Amino acid sequence: MLLCACNKAPEPTVNANNSTNSESVGQKIQFNQGGNSERYRISGWSQTETDFTWTEGTTAKLDLPIASDAGPWTIKVLVSGLIRPPDLPFQLVEVYANGKKIAEWQVGSVSEFSAPIPGGVLKTGGSLTLEFRTPKATSPKALGMSADTRILGICVRSLELTRG
Repeated sequence: MLLCACNKAPEPTVNANNSTNSESVGQKIQFNQGGNSERYRISGWSQTETDFTWTEGTTAKLDLPIASDAGPWTIKVLVSGLIRPPDLPFQLVEVYANGKKIAEWQVGSVSEFSAPIPGGVLKTGGSLTLEFRTPKATSPKALGMSADTRILGICVRSLELTRG
C-alpha cells in the first residue's frame, strides 16, 4: 500500500450512480473500486484502487457527456496529491475544460476543489473534455516512499459536474 496524502482520510460513503443516462450532469463519478469512472477515462489513469484512482504521467483526461445547452457549469473534485513535505508539499494541478484553462490548484491532503466552467467553453450537445495536468508528478520511488516507479500526480476519489 502506498502511503501518501490519499491514505490520510477515510473515503466518504457515496453510492455510485449507475444510471444509463448519457448525461453526466449531477451524477457523482466515483473513482474507487465498484465506481463508475472507467467509462469516462480517456488517458493518463492508473488502475483503480480501493478508494481512488491515480493520475499516471503528467496529464490525465476525462470525457463527460453533457446536455445540449452550453452552461455555465461547475466541477467539484475530491482529490489529494502525491506529496512529501518539505520537498514536495503539494501537487500543482492545472485544470482544463475543452482545452481552456479554468483553474490551478495546490493539492495536498484530501480536499474538495471546485472550478467554474464558462458557458462559452462547452461544445453544445456534445461532450466536455476535462484535463488535469500535474507538471510535478513523480514516482513514490523517487521520493523514497516505496518501490513504486509509476509517475503519479493526484489520486481522485470523486468528481461531480453541476449546472451554474
